[in-house]
Amino acid sequence: MARVVLDLHGARAQDGVEIDAFESFIEHFRAALREYFRASHGGIPRSGGRPAARDAAATAFRLVEFRTGSGIATLEPVLTGDVTTPDMTLDPGDALSITTLESLLSAIRSDERLPAPVVESLSSARRAIGDDGSFGVEVSGRHPTPRVVIDQERMRRLQRPDIEAEDQTHVITGRLHMIEVDQPSRRVAIRGQDGIDWTCSYADEMHPVVTTLIERLVRVAGIGRRNTSATGRLAISQLDAVPEHTQDVLFTVETVALEQLLAEQQIDRPQGLEALVDAGWEDNEESRLFLEATLGSAPPG
Repeated sequence: MARVVLDLHGARAQDGVEIDAFESFIEHFRAALREYFRASHGGIPRSGGRPAARDAAATAFRLVEFRTGSGIATLEPVLTGDVTTPDMTLDPGDALSITTLESLLSAIRSDERLPAPVVESLSSARRAIGDDGSFGVEVSGRHPTPRVVIDQERMRRLQRPDIEAEDQTHVITGRLHMIEVDQPSRRVAIRGQDGIDWTCSYADEMHPVVTTLIERLVRVAGIGRRNTSATGRLAISQLDAVPEHTQDVLFTVETVALEQLLAEQQIDRPQGLEALVDAGWEDNEESRLFLEATLGSAPPG
């Protein structure tokens, strides 16, 4: 039986682990696994919503033992029906949660560049057990893996600057989640669909529009660069709001006359399937990002 041993060290993990700290650590540790699994399978990390079945399977563990020393937690994989064979004969060592973790640990040992959401989640997991926190991860069983330590030095390497040495043109779709209106540090922050947080400057003439778009989905273009795997800076040259349509009430208690419905919707004849087609729609990467942002999932490739 494959087992995962987590040893936690830090100000909040002395002779045991504070409950709140342990809960936060587990939440961020599972988020790192989930985002790594999505990125490894070509998916765009989702910012919200209930994880898909295979996303959940990639983080499916049960706590089977906990010891003090600092805090030492032992986990075992949970086999879920969506990733097992019909007769449930899949070896626990091949559970999706185990193979995902082994792949992530291998990438960390090899000093590979990890997706920004994975790095952010690992950093948050470390900080959950103290600013000086660190944790080790080791997998035992049929395919044992060496212990990997996530500490401040490891996070500095994982958060190393991106390879972009010069400013480049970027087009970003994301949510404008922060605005600073006072000069001289007037700026906005936009979290892209890939998890990168962009700090953006903009021209004075854009200010009246910018102030109306806080917490809105936007598309921006400009010149800038990635600073780290999770951050970037950009000078905005173009800014557009991405429409986010609200869902009207579908049902009413009282029956609405057909004539009233036709009048409200301005329909006077059968529309046909062609009415559902947007003549200006292009099936490209930008369109896929738009659907991901508005629907919460990427369309099938």
